[in-house]
Amino acid sequence: MRVIAFIFIFLVSFVLKAQHDHHDMPALRGPYKIIIFMAVDCPITQKYMATIRDLAQKYQSQQISVVGYFPAGLSKKGAKEFRQEYQVPEIIQFINDKKHIMTNKYNATVTPEVVLVDKNQRVIYQGSIDNWFFELGRYRLEVTENYLIDAIEASLKGDQPSIKKTEAIGCFIQGTTVNKTEHNHH
Repeated sequence: MRVIAFIFIFLVSFVLKAQHDHHDMPALRGPYKIIIFMAVDCPITQKYMATIRDLAQKYQSQQISVVGYFPAGLSKKGAKEFRQEYQVPEIIQFINDKKHIMTNKYNATVTPEVVLVDKNQRVIYQGSIDNWFFELGRYRLEVTENYLIDAIEASLKGDQPSIKKTEAIGCFIQGTTVNKTEHNHH
């Protein structure tokens, strides 16, 4: 009986640890998921938080979930402070990706970088949220292209997005397997 109890406790602790480490993508509740690679100390991520919040709220009724992966790591305290400072609702899930499991899976190179995936985790769109930033530290006064929204709207209609990939502009993710010398900001 003690052996069974020990095995049960071991399995429960293993499952809880795995859930805490968040290596896998959370279960997909709807037809699509927006994955956003973010960093609490990246000024571009910070500038996009209102847009990210609006996206999550806009598509919540269509059960499109938004998950923020943090390649530089994210403590519970850091997540709480970031949520409070940028008024991020709980519908946006935050996941510590310090081991770069998801960062490497999607070859993310900067924050913020978005990936729209379907229920089979196939990439529908990857890159910038929109064309607000056109190079590091330089942005337009007005957004003229909404790449992510266009991809979501096309997908919801059963169509392929006209633009499937753009180059994300943001803060470089340190320590990824992607060759940074090939990544250009133009």
